[in-house]
Amino acid sequence: MTNEQQELDKLGILFNAVQSLDEEEPDFYGELKQCAWNILYENPGTEFGDWMNMLIEQYPTEVMDAIGSHSAEAYASLTDMWDTEDYEDADTGECHTFKDWAEYFATDRSVELYDLLAEARRNIMRLETRQH
Repeated sequence: MTNEQQELDKLGILFNAVQSLDEEEPDFYGELKQCAWNILYENPGTEFGDWMNMLIEQYPTEVMDAIGSHSAEAYASLTDMWDTEDYEDADTGECHTFKDWAEYFATDRSVELYDLLAEARRNIMRLETRQH
């Protein structure tokens, strides 16, 4: 192996190391927010206590990765998430706190209407894309 080849190999290793540093860290809190929204969407009429219990039971890894395993801190974080954290649904662009999403998804019918809204927005976007 020539010196040039060794230098190229070293540069390749260095490049890969730098490239791996540039990769984003996983967004654990973002994943938890998606899970929290799914609970409300899939379980119309869910209130805070049930939402928190379902979130912990159905997504324990996501809860632990995002906010830890200390029960008092987890409860405080989930309470704060419920009351103040916004979540934007990618299908509709609607953005609300989880408390507001729970009210939005109060009944099966409200979820059905939401699905119709999401479908309508997708159709509008598709038509706008065709126009341009």
